[in-house]
Formats: sequence, structure tokens, C-alpha cells
Amino acid sequence: MHEETLAEFVSGLEHDDIPSRVRDRATLVVADTVAAILGGVSDPAVASLVADWTLERGGDATVLGTPERRSTPHRAAFLNATAGTVLELDEGHRYAAGHPAIHVLPALLADGERSFRSGAETTTAFVAGYEAAVRVARAVTPLAEGYHPHGVWGAVGAAAGLARLREYNAETTLDAMRIAANYAQHTRFEAATEGATVRNGYAGMSNLASLVAADQTRAGFTGLREGVRRHLERVAGNEIDPEAFSDGLGDRWELDSGYFKIHAACRYTHPALDAVTELIEADGFDAADVESVSVETYDAAASLSATDPENALQAKFSLPFAVATALVNGRTDKAAFDENALTDRTRELARRVSVSVAPDIAARVPEKRGARVRITLASGAEHTREVAAARGGEHDPFTETELREKFDSLVRPVVGERRADELWTAAREPAPPRVICTLARG
Repeated sequence: MHEETLAEFVSGLEHDDIPSRVRDRATLVVADTVAAILGGVSDPAVASLVADWTLERGGDATVLGTPERRSTPHRAAFLNATAGTVLELDEGHRYAAGHPAIHVLPALLADGERSFRSGAETTTAFVAGYEAAVRVARAVTPLAEGYHPHGVWGAVGAAAGLARLREYNAETTLDAMRIAANYAQHTRFEAATEGATVRNGYAGMSNLASLVAADQTRAGFTGLREGVRRHLERVAGNEIDPEAFSDGLGDRWELDSGYFKIHAACRYTHPALDAVTELIEADGFDAADVESVSVETYDAAASLSATDPENALQAKFSLPFAVATALVNGRTDKAAFDENALTDRTRELARRVSVSVAPDIAARVPEKRGARVRITLASGAEHTREVAAARGGEHDPFTETELREKFDSLVRPVVGERRADELWTAAREPAPPRVICTLARG
């Protein structure tokens, strides 16, 4: 019943049904996600796969950030989603405990580019897919022990968005969602914490699976009855809550509860990074003066306790390294977590960062995810700062100016200043996918 209600909402959603603030937020998320994709496409493994998958001439879809590289929509969606995951700078959602936009947008851009969809149609489909993705995520969260949220529920949301973009009726939309749920991945969070870069492809596989599901549905394939619930119930840490599929549809817009990222690391590290950044700005000490650092935070963040990451991915999921690179390099952008940042000096400081759970902070989750940081200097002086919730979300949002600065830092090196300006404007208008994808070519 609740799956059917969600499918009916998706298939019946019209552009004018969406509040103007939500439409505006959606275009901001699109701009931010495109920037994350362009920033990540130069990753060596991604670039190698792009070259391998785009050798044949032609194709209906653009691989963003590359010069004239085109492929099938399915491959382009996989590549763009994977590129958008690499930097850990893509938008997320605190109640989904994951990243809806990167699971939904690449498939819509690829399909919309091929089918000449308008900006308004694509925005409507994106909102539909985002709302569906987060509601499915709410139903299964917390996930069973060990699961990574990437790749689990995202394909259902993307399939919903594609169904809306293709103007499927409610019955066909439901089948697309149920088939997509069949393709949920058995992802492991340890891939991130151990630096196994297969993790960067989880969202890519969700986008690919959503296109397969949408195509299968159009061809006449059908999904399992109550398939979203039945396929995903085993990944839920507690009993799945099917009522969450339809809760608040049309009244509560999940896009309102998303967050943006400026620190290029797992969101769990952000409260501590905010605190460290504030302490550096306020007290002006140097990393060489630091004797030790104590971080008190909530359980999930405290689990990111590795002190000697072997590669950039593992560094992004190490709270001690995140704190150390912020202190040593005075920055937390993509350069603070790349392979060049894995220096002996930063690793040595990371080993002097202790992490523990603070019951008072843990009790506020999921409404607020915070951290308390105490930096002890060699002189014996102590500097302490507590952050109740990381910047970028509802409690302390970034300004559009800050997000534009992030966009420019990722996009201008790829397409140049003039085209970056045009791409920002196109995403925010919103322009059709063909325009956005053309402007986003490297």
C-alpha cells in the first residue's frame, strides 16, 4: 500500500506542485553535484575507466568534465556518479544517512540529454527521485551492521526519477522501483575505512541499475509484489518501516533536510573539522605547537579512528587524519586529502589525535551530530571548541556565495572561468540537460 502511494505521488508530481523554495534548492543541489563530478573526473582510476568505456565513437550521453567523451547513457551515468563520489564533496541528507543526489542526478542527466527533456521536466523528475530515495532510506535506516548506505536504496530513487522523466504511469513507476530494489548492492562500509576504492563505484552501480530497471519496465518486465520492502528488509538494522515510504508526501519535502559539504571528507568528520577550523582562526597557533588532540563525538564518527591511512579514500574516512591535515595544511578541501597530503608530518600528528564517544553528544543524533575538540599545545595551554552540528545543513547552512566559491574551485580548472559562469547559470535556471552537459565538457 505504501509503495503504491509513493509511486502515485511520483507519477503525478507536476512542476507547479513543488514549492518554489524546493525547486530553488533542487537547482542548487544540481549545480553542486555537477561540480563534484567535474572535480572528481580527473581521479586516475576514474579517468582510466572513462578512456576504456568511451573508446568507440558516438554515444547519446556526455561524460562530464571530458572533451567530447560520450558513451551510452548507462555507462555515462555510472562514470559521472563515480566521479562525483571520489572527492567526498557531494550533497547528503542527515536522515537518509547517505547521499541521495549522486544516486539520482547522473541517471537523469544521461537520460534527459538523450531524450531532449526540458529543465523544468528534469527538475521535477529530480525532486521526485530525491523524495523517493530519502523515504526509502528512512524506512531501512539504520542499516544492518557493516552496510554502507551508498548503493543500497539509491537505485529505487533514481528509478522513480526516471519514471517521472519518461512520464510512466503509477503502475509502471511502481514496477521500475521494485525492479531497481532487486538490484540493491550488498555494500560494506569497511571498503571506505580500509581504502578499497570499489566503494567509489557504489553510486555508479545504482545509477546504472536504475536505467536498466526503467528500460526493463518499458519493455514489459514486472517487479516482485511489495518488492521495495521485500528486497530491502534484510538490509535494515531494525525491522523495515514501510510507512516511511509515503510519510509526509507533498507536505514534508526531504530536500529541505539535505546538507552541502565543503570539507572533502566523510560527513562524520565535519563537526570536528569545523571546531578545528574555528580554533585556528580564533587562536592562531601553528601545527608545530600541537602536542595532542582529543575529539569527543558520536558513535559513527568515533568509529573512524584509523590513524595511518594508506590512500586518499581511507584518509577521508579517518577522523585523526582529517584533524591532522586541517592543522598541518590549514585547509580541508580536495588538496588536503589527496595522495600528496599523506605526508610523514601529517601521519605523525594523526597518531596523536584520540577519538572517543561523548554520551551527551551521541544522545542528540540524528537531530544533531556534533563534536568537542580539545587541542593541547606543547606549552601546556589548551584550546577547546564544541560544535553542535556541522555547517552546511539546516542548523547552520552555507550561503549561496560560499557554495558558488566551492563550485568555482572545482569547475573552473576543468572548463575555464567563462564556461563555469555559464554552467552555474544553466544549472540554476534550470536549463535542459543537453545544455548543462554540453557546458560541462572539459
